[in-house]
Amino acid sequence: MLTFKPLPIMTILALAALAVLLSLGRWQYERYHLKLAAAATPPAEMTLSAYEPIPDGLQLVYGVREGEPGWRVFAPVRDGDSVVFVDSDFVPGPALPDWRDIRYPRALSFDTPIRGASVRPEQPGPFTPPPRPLERIWYDVDLTAMARTAGLGQVADYYIAAPYVAPDGRAAENPFARTANLDPLPPERHLGYAITWWGLALMLMGVYFAYHISVGRLRLKPQEAE
Repeated sequence: MLTFKPLPIMTILALAALAVLLSLGRWQYERYHLKLAAAATPPAEMTLSAYEPIPDGLQLVYGVREGEPGWRVFAPVRDGDSVVFVDSDFVPGPALPDWRDIRYPRALSFDTPIRGASVRPEQPGPFTPPPRPLERIWYDVDLTAMARTAGLGQVADYYIAAPYVAPDGRAAENPFARTANLDPLPPERHLGYAITWWGLALMLMGVYFAYHISVGRLRLKPQEAE
């Protein structure tokens, strides 16, 4: 016969921690499927033919490109009465760059039509680090705040994820166009995080029951003969 006398405080804390770990695992698993679906859905395209470059309004947004951390270069242009940001380049490396040392994208300086995915960013996630507006460093896309930091006026509620420039000078696919409203991690990382959280939940339960066994509050008593 199995007898179990759970420790009240330990049980409450263990159940609370278990709920958190399971929720985090489920959240990461949902992100994994969202990114797989986003990668299979072609983004909406748009073109800006007439615009005016704004070279002193660059903003930098953290991103991970092919597993490498770095900074997406958001270059503003004036389209009529509003400002539109263009995700136009990528600066590799985790170190915080100085926006003043980054050249305004040449492709936007010669009145070449801008073609790319039209993206309306969502609200930042709960674990997004706070931005550093004075340094023009952002960890999620906040178009209104980015425009205000650069002293710009009315800003569009979307940005254009334009092709990047490859090392050979040719246009390269913008990897953030399909998963622009999601965090920058690749889908496989989210699956790995989900497995990690669920694994920690299993370890927690193992430690919980092992402790109760060690103090004699969980044991199997031989059944008495009738």
